[in-house]
Amino acid sequence: MRAFLSMVRANLKMQVRNRTALFWLLAFPALFILLFGFLFKNNSDITVSVGVVNGNSTPVAAQMTKAMQKSSFFKVQRSGDREAELKKLEQGDVDAVLVFPERASPGRPLHVTSYVDRSRVSTSQAVSAALQQIADRFNQGPERGPRLISLDTRGVQSHHLSTIDYLVPGFVAMSIMQNGILGLSAAFVALRERGVLRRIRMTPFPLVSFIGARIVSNLIVVLCQVGILLGMARALFDLRVGGDIVSVATGVAVFSLLGALAFLAIGFFVAGISRKVESANTLGNLITFPMLFLTGIFFPINQAPQWMQEVSKALPLSYLADGLRQAMVYGTPFTHLWTDAAALLATALLGLILAVRFFRWDAGAN
Repeated sequence: MRAFLSMVRANLKMQVRNRTALFWLLAFPALFILLFGFLFKNNSDITVSVGVVNGNSTPVAAQMTKAMQKSSFFKVQRSGDREAELKKLEQGDVDAVLVFPERASPGRPLHVTSYVDRSRVSTSQAVSAALQQIADRFNQGPERGPRLISLDTRGVQSHHLSTIDYLVPGFVAMSIMQNGILGLSAAFVALRERGVLRRIRMTPFPLVSFIGARIVSNLIVVLCQVGILLGMARALFDLRVGGDIVSVATGVAVFSLLGALAFLAIGFFVAGISRKVESANTLGNLITFPMLFLTGIFFPINQAPQWMQEVSKALPLSYLADGLRQAMVYGTPFTHLWTDAAALLATALLGLILAVRFFRWDAGAN
């Protein structure tokens, strides 16, 4: 029995000393709780801005507009210009547009059209459900008369945009980040632990060439990785792209390479300050996991608290996901995405400087 208890005590000590195991046991679930807690703790206070066109054209339109204004969920912006409101929706200035007809047809329900951005999945679903609820209240009122409102919901931004069209660029960005930070840092630290870097230093082959070859091979892997993921999404889920295929492919390739360079630089920095593979994995996860949930790759970040949205602007994955999404889904020309490109390039340069500063030939070096 004493030997058994000693073994239990030894196993507990080993688990406590294993930082990787502690990360997955405690830090990882705690991180999820904190992130989702901050993201959704104020959900009851969410408001959406709706551009209302012809809100006073008929008595029913006026009543429905008034009902929306009384709701804390809607922030109503009245307008008489349908095209101007739809332009605001495309630019993200409003969350939805509600268009009432200029006049009612006698004996028929008022045909109301709502427009939502289907690429903003959660917002479009919430707005559509809330508008339908108001319309149902009118149609199922106490008088039980004929139906008063017929609500038709339409999507904008892309005629065929689906949820998977929005998510795939984020998944691609995520895979590039993980390959650059987690994949490279662990592999490089493993090479250093086995003394490969020290032996290369003793050979005529320059280390710079060795690192350059590693970067080039990773860039080739990233391009293949992106091609396989997009091809799979296209084959299985009918992934659609905006714009002509040449400009889309160029934009996706450029942002994939810029993103790979940025995250490879961070990966080299992580490898430089990590003495063991376990340390590299832990630090890499600490860097990547917050970005997974603070950069809008799974859902729009615009519903998060304002301070969290500001934090996301400092994370390079935000710019990679946005650049890929804009180039692939909306067909935005590369010349209009210079902010995303510049942010990734700046991340790559900063990561390179830090990687050079903390580079070590072997595990024992400072």
